[in-house]
Amino acid sequence: MKKLITLISIGLISTISVAESPSSSEHEAAGRTTLESIQPNFTSVTPELVSAIRSDFNHSREDGRSGCFQFVLFGSKSTNKKDLARYFFPNGLEELTVVEAYPVPEELGFNNGEQDLLAQNFNIFTVDKNFQSTIAIAPQQSNVGLGLYWRQSFWKNHDRGRGFWLSLSAPISHVKNNMHLTEDVKSTSAADTAANPNAVNNMIAAFNQPSWKYGKITQNSMTKTGLADIEFKIGYEWLQHEPAHMESYIGLIIPTGNKQEAKYVFEPIVGRGKYVGAMFGSSLGLEIWNNAAGDKNIRFELANHNEYLFHNTQTRSFDLRNKPWSRYIDVYADEAQAQEAAEEADPELAATLATPGINVFTQKVKVTPGLAQNTNSAFVFRCRTFEGEVGYNFYAKRAENVKLAHTWQEGPALKHFQGGGDTNPIRNIQGNPYLEQQVDNILTPDTVLIPIPVADYELSLIKVTDLDLQSAATPCLLSSTLYGTVGYRSLEREFPIIASFGGSYTFSKNNDAVLRRWTIWGKMGLAF
Repeated sequence: MKKLITLISIGLISTISVAESPSSSEHEAAGRTTLESIQPNFTSVTPELVSAIRSDFNHSREDGRSGCFQFVLFGSKSTNKKDLARYFFPNGLEELTVVEAYPVPEELGFNNGEQDLLAQNFNIFTVDKNFQSTIAIAPQQSNVGLGLYWRQSFWKNHDRGRGFWLSLSAPISHVKNNMHLTEDVKSTSAADTAANPNAVNNMIAAFNQPSWKYGKITQNSMTKTGLADIEFKIGYEWLQHEPAHMESYIGLIIPTGNKQEAKYVFEPIVGRGKYVGAMFGSSLGLEIWNNAAGDKNIRFELANHNEYLFHNTQTRSFDLRNKPWSRYIDVYADEAQAQEAAEEADPELAATLATPGINVFTQKVKVTPGLAQNTNSAFVFRCRTFEGEVGYNFYAKRAENVKLAHTWQEGPALKHFQGGGDTNPIRNIQGNPYLEQQVDNILTPDTVLIPIPVADYELSLIKVTDLDLQSAATPCLLSSTLYGTVGYRSLEREFPIIASFGGSYTFSKNNDAVLRRWTIWGKMGLAF
């Protein structure tokens, strides 16, 4: 009965603490552990792939084989460092204050609670117990690559302008991500290795400590180079005449890139994340103006692409519900470790003996990106061998669905600030004084609710319902892209060629997860 009353009381305290804590709904895309489902460069209907070379070029060689190649050199760089900082930092903040705080006389409370992070949660223990700093990040991604594209028509009915075609495309990409982690240390002293043999005295060292297997934040650039997803399509041309063309297709996405390993935050991903996918789409073009001489015209081009990415298994980190960045709070891996801490003779070691939370809150998960849609519209002006194009691209992708790949094994519990085998299921990453202080049970005198002794360890067990898997998912993405190209088009030769240069800018008001970026490219096409 006593344990039941204790459990009910702790539940009430937890409810109050949750009500006072920022919820994920206040910051739809904040405190996330990963950013994966970014629209990759040189994929279906992106401006760098679709501009200048369309299905009419496929047939531009008279008495040819109705095929073409295109080679595209491209480069892109993100511009929204502050937005991405809010995406990865808790509660939508752009910088975080970190303070090493300790219990003080009861009448004064635990500490002022104004810091964003409690330093001890990151293994920071200094001799003078005075550490204070401010950390900031400015995440940025750049991508340089070579896009390869081949298209071939077959079984063509020349009289009716109809026929089948197939295509293969893939970019070779070099992706570089950088968190640009900086720290302004206000006050510190030497690491107190007597209190904790693995102690550090700054946040940069904390984010890269050897005991952390996952969730690190490095000051170094992270790069990945490889062949991104191969897109294979088979389509049918419903109409292929001089003033107009129309076609549709189905296809497969063959994964050749890499996927999340969760060792570092904002890992570089080549391709979509190594998901198998199916696709379908259509395109049409129509001449809307030409001059009397027939050497100038304006065309309208519209293309629509849809794809569905199936699930795969990845390693991702996640938080506890309504506890942003709680993945970094120390835990007892099981009751045996809590008992070991309780029996430790050295009080300083007893206080710090624990397991890094990031090692426990990083698990194998099943991720389903689901449906994405991309639409590109453009006006194309041609004058003899000159071609110019302006267009608009809209990209939409649903939020990822993340589920545990294996059953959650109950055993971990949040270590109390003072350790010694005691637990505290309501504490957070901030070191909130109201959540760290001793809590007495008013229903049963002389009974302490918080901290929970090792004898009542089961009251602190983290349940599967306590996990916030949404923190490990990339949210819904909606983005717009404006672009323009200029180029040279020569069809009156044995092997028609096209050369063009273009640039685009992607923007959004959707959320901080969208990668705002500029992209430039140069392409060469050859019909045969």
